[in-house]
Amino acid sequence: MLLALIGLILPSVGSWFPSEADSRKPKSAEIQTMEPQFTEEGVGAFVDQNDDTIASFRLELAENAAETAQGMMYRRSVPDGSGMLFIMAEERPQSFWMRNTYVPLDIIYLKADGAVVSIQANAQPMSDMPLPSDGPAKYVLEIAGGRAAQFGIKPGLKWLWKQN
Repeated sequence: MLLALIGLILPSVGSWFPSEADSRKPKSAEIQTMEPQFTEEGVGAFVDQNDDTIASFRLELAENAAETAQGMMYRRSVPDGSGMLFIMAEERPQSFWMRNTYVPLDIIYLKADGAVVSIQANAQPMSDMPLPSDGPAKYVLEIAGGRAAQFGIKPGLKWLWKQN
């Protein structure tokens, strides 16, 4: 009887203490609180028909599927004068969402030649609602919400950029 009682208690007591493997695993809350830092990888600017600069940005680039999937998720701010430029595999209608994105963003869809296709302004944080382009786009620029209107960025303007 004593052995049976010990057999019932011992597995319960063992679960009170984390194993060595458990202590090495990051907890989901720790992963979500680690804010990705901005990494400058290029520069870009919107120019008008006279080639006058309307607005310029330091750029972080999303050049592959993993970087595109991560995007601006888990960031609590967008540094002034910065943005993330997504380089898509092909020019076609694009659609983004705001899952796990804590700040409002302006999502600017751009043709391969740099012309602004459309803008999803002040996209709502933490939303899975699709935010599509109004036409084919090769690039997608995300900047702080409200900045497109503040700078007068609109369809038809030209985007120029270069990688560092």
